[in-house]
Amino acid sequence: MESYNPERKLNMNRIIILIVSFSLTGLYSFAQDTTKKQSVEITSAFKPVLKNAVKLKFNATPPAPDNSNPNLNYNIPIQNLYFNLQPVSIKPLALLIDSAGEAHNSNYIKAGFGSNSTPLIDAGFSFGDGKKTNITLLANHLSQKGSLRAQKFSNTGLSANLNTVVKKMEVYGKLGYQQQTYYLYGPDPSTANAKIDSLKKPYQTVNIRAGLRNATISPYGVSYNPDLNINVFNDSRSSETNAELNVPVEVRFGSSFGSLLRVNADLTTFKPADSAKAYSNNIFFLNAAAFLKTSRVYVKAGIRPTWDNSKVHVLPDVLVDIHLQEKKVILTAGWSGYVRKNTYQYLVSQNPWINQPGSQFNTRVTELYGGLKGTLLNSFNYRAQTGYVEYLNLPLFSNHIKPSVFTVLQEGKLQGLHTQGELGYVLQDKFTASAKADIYSFFGQQDFSGAYHVIPVQLTASLRWQPVKRIIVSSDLFAWQGPLYNTTTVTNRLSSVFDLNAGLEFKANKYISIWTQFNNVFNNNYERWKNYETIGFNFVAGIRLTFDQKQQ
Repeated sequence: MESYNPERKLNMNRIIILIVSFSLTGLYSFAQDTTKKQSVEITSAFKPVLKNAVKLKFNATPPAPDNSNPNLNYNIPIQNLYFNLQPVSIKPLALLIDSAGEAHNSNYIKAGFGSNSTPLIDAGFSFGDGKKTNITLLANHLSQKGSLRAQKFSNTGLSANLNTVVKKMEVYGKLGYQQQTYYLYGPDPSTANAKIDSLKKPYQTVNIRAGLRNATISPYGVSYNPDLNINVFNDSRSSETNAELNVPVEVRFGSSFGSLLRVNADLTTFKPADSAKAYSNNIFFLNAAAFLKTSRVYVKAGIRPTWDNSKVHVLPDVLVDIHLQEKKVILTAGWSGYVRKNTYQYLVSQNPWINQPGSQFNTRVTELYGGLKGTLLNSFNYRAQTGYVEYLNLPLFSNHIKPSVFTVLQEGKLQGLHTQGELGYVLQDKFTASAKADIYSFFGQQDFSGAYHVIPVQLTASLRWQPVKRIIVSSDLFAWQGPLYNTTTVTNRLSSVFDLNAGLEFKANKYISIWTQFNNVFNNNYERWKNYETIGFNFVAGIRLTFDQKQQ
């Protein structure tokens, strides 16, 4: 008989309970309605939420300021800008032409007529692509008559200019001709009954010039510009030939250092009238210098050995610029010496009523100066300097022997103080103004009692204003203290001068402009040279045609 086991009984109870549970689950499943559409009921919508991000805080440390000045070096190549259409300077009879401004077009024809029988013609034409090759043709004529007997003047000029670029070299040349005619109209008893044609002083000049220069600085820092200039000058009785060869070479070592070397040969042959002998006047010089250029300092130090015919002179060539305030205030100082050749052509350009010299001499000039210069607000520039100047063998002009003709005198030595100032203002292309003053105080004169016909104090000023697009207003001022002159017995001073000119130009359209020029507005009959009275108030008016270029 089996014994009673409680654990076995407990297991049987567990099995019975499990069977009953499965049975009830099956019955419940069969009792459900399977035809009913199934669905899901949402009792709560899930809304995702991002956790607040932690912001990163950057505490950057700024770099230390750089107080050093950057060394900016620019290598700007030549842009082939050719400004060949320059107005002809008019010195005699106080007539200044075209101060109303230059033409902005490469092709133009300007014509006018004015009081005192004054015709004016000025024309310029250019050909080429404007980049590699440019040819310019210029022609001009001006003549005028005054109220005095034989008070006449004429000037005619022709020139052809060539600029071209060949293998990174710019080649240029010029061929020109100029005819000037003056008359000895100064009061002179010896010429009172002479025919006017016998008082004529005609001058002709033929000019040939050629040269070349590198359009960009070579990889070795070398730039050069050899130039040959030949002038054949005559007055229908005597003749003069001038040939000058100038060869400057600059070599740069890095961005701050460099050297300059210039070789110059200036040869002149002069044959006076009624003389079978021709005179030679030759000058040679060698200019050697070294320079230092930084953002604050420019220093050039050199010498200029010069052979003046048979004499040798070693002349200085020193220049120092120190920027006290960059570009705004520059301290400048210099010590310079050179020889100026007094050719017949040069003397006539100073005074056309001279008697032809029997021989020639040259002037040695030495200057020692210091001053300030700079540019303010990118529009206003200035320069002021003063210093000592010495002239050895200076030409002076005197008509004490014959009232209508000036004799060239040779002053062995003249010293003085020279103070010079310049001011300029530029406002885009709408307004420009400039003024310049020169003051000389002479002492230490060796041979004569005064610096005859040398102006001691001179002021020049110019203004160009474009108030509206079609109108240009201009003005020029010339004022000076009268120079000394001598007679057979005494030395006197000419009257002071104040000469104001004004011009007006109206652009009717892009092809046609109407212009007028008023000279000596205050009608002052002054004398720049003793016995040669200038014309009083006079005017010129005309038209200018421009074409083949866009107007500015």
